[in-house]
Amino acid sequence: MCIATVVTQKAIDHMLESGGQGNYRDEHPWLVARELLNQSDKPLPILFASSSESGIQFSHWSVIVDIDVVELHRGQWDTRVKFGTLTPMNPIWSDIDSVFIMPSDLQLQREHTEHIRVVRNGLDEHHIHPYAICETPSFIVELLSTSS
Repeated sequence: MCIATVVTQKAIDHMLESGGQGNYRDEHPWLVARELLNQSDKPLPILFASSSESGIQFSHWSVIVDIDVVELHRGQWDTRVKFGTLTPMNPIWSDIDSVFIMPSDLQLQREHTEHIRVVRNGLDEHHIHPYAICETPSFIVELLSTSS
């Protein structure tokens, strides 16, 4: 499982200029993402996309270190996602529809129990705001498993 989000190209440039690691800030409460991070014993990758001439595309990914969510005022939130070093995205996975939305627990149970592969839905620009919970691309899974 991973988190995918859209940021501006300026934000990506700023992250790269500051050593390729740091914080991403959002006004939306990333409460479920924080819960996933706290419950997982595995690294939680984050995929960063931005708009380009050919649409929204992934450019970099990293591993989330911490997610801090604070309610500033009633209905106003501040989320800070702290992440490790940014790594360029494999070009094969740059299109956002090359990453799939995470299927439900029931779909995964059916795949496991009945050996039926449930249809996967590709990510699109309507599901990535403010973030989407997705299946981790296989190249990231392999990189993380060899680094542990």
